Amino acid sequence: MAAGMEWVTTPAMALHTSPALVAFASFLQLPALGLEARVAQELAENPALEEDTSPARCPVCGDSVGGAVPGPCPCLLGADRRSERPGAGGESWIVREPRDDDRAAWFLADVRAALPAADTPLADHLVGSLGPRGRLDRSVEEIAADLGAPPGRVLRVLAALRAAAPPGTGARDLRECLLLQLDRWEELHGTREPLVRAVLAHHLAALADEDGFAGAARSLGVPVAEIGRVREFVRSELRPSAALDLTPPAAEASAPPDLVITRHPENADAYTVTLLEPLRLRLSVSPSYLAYLAHLTGAPAPTPCGSDGRESERQARLQVARAREFLSRLDRRWRTLHRVAQYAVDAQWPFLDGGPAELRPLCRREVAEALGLHESTVSRAVAGRVALLPCRRTMPLSGFFTAATGVRTALRDLVERETLPLSDAELAGLLAERGYPVARRTVAKYRTGLGIEPRARRAAVRRAAA
Repeated sequence: MAAGMEWVTTPAMALHTSPALVAFASFLQLPALGLEARVAQELAENPALEEDTSPARCPVCGDSVGGAVPGPCPCLLGADRRSERPGAGGESWIVREPRDDDRAAWFLADVRAALPAADTPLADHLVGSLGPRGRLDRSVEEIAADLGAPPGRVLRVLAALRAAAPPGTGARDLRECLLLQLDRWEELHGTREPLVRAVLAHHLAALADEDGFAGAARSLGVPVAEIGRVREFVRSELRPSAALDLTPPAAEASAPPDLVITRHPENADAYTVTLLEPLRLRLSVSPSYLAYLAHLTGAPAPTPCGSDGRESERQARLQVARAREFLSRLDRRWRTLHRVAQYAVDAQWPFLDGGPAELRPLCRREVAEALGLHESTVSRAVAGRVALLPCRRTMPLSGFFTAATGVRTALRDLVERETLPLSDAELAGLLAERGYPVARRTVAKYRTGLGIEPRARRAAVRRAAA
């Protein structure tokens, strides 16, 4: 050091990205399929983590969902009869339809029709054994042993069930569910997807996170970009649960929502948000593991010859700790999603009461500052999420965030006044004349966010009404 010089340290504060924060960000942005894959992997690798497959409660009507025929409650299927405006006097937008007490009738009829009469009891038993997501929690051999029937006969009935039900029904786990759906897709399209099949069969966990793409690509001898193509195919063509599509044939299909917005039970002027993931993925630490460790806590110290017992205890404690850590990450994901969605709903309640014209400017930065989150965390929480509105329309959660209220209102007005359905390009031209120069793709994005169908669909509805 030169003469007359000395080191001076000055404290400073700076933001640093910790490994835990990176891991949470990755976990938060997982889509439904990616989360299902991660949960399936954790259940397979950690026996201390258990899944509750008993029927859940619908967040809208409170009815039990999952009984003899798994699937979403009709309240969550999207509207086939819609209210264009909210009811007067603070009434809910929810359109309640007559409920069919025997929701299994339509499904069982198709299964029974494909089988001899002697196999009807087997069909009834298999349908009754399906969990809330359309899966079987036991093997064919175990079911055959319970019923005292040959496994081949149970397989024949199971094949009839799978042929009559939505693809993926009757699977044992997520991997088999997706492979069954791929079988049906290939049959309908008359083509094969060998790479998709290989990834699903051997590298399903890689689809949950892009960090796993390289390993799967190296193992299969394909470019990394091909694994990305497989994930996009799975996201667009397959579903993590057969139950998401298990609806009566007469019902109008709609994309399954991630959250449901309903009127607050105690405040008619407010709305509440319910996430569907915690209802679909109900996990807990195994009670038998907790009981085992509790017993060891009060037991005398092991003798020197009890090394195997000490190793078993160590493994059990590690597995329980891993299960609790995984549950903690799930809980943090769901709390973050709920906080962001509830803030957006509270900010946009005039829109829920009065329609798209009442949308107010709302940006992700405002939500982040109000909740003490990073703006990127809010963006990850919003991306790809679908909300079921009180009027039973589905809408991207991102539609609650907008600074372009005027152009959206103008777009809604143009569509309501059109004599013949207009294309997105034609709507863009008319918006430009009103002082809103936007591109055709921007019109398509706003139209989707407002729940407005494409021109072809609007034209078909008009023809049907005529």
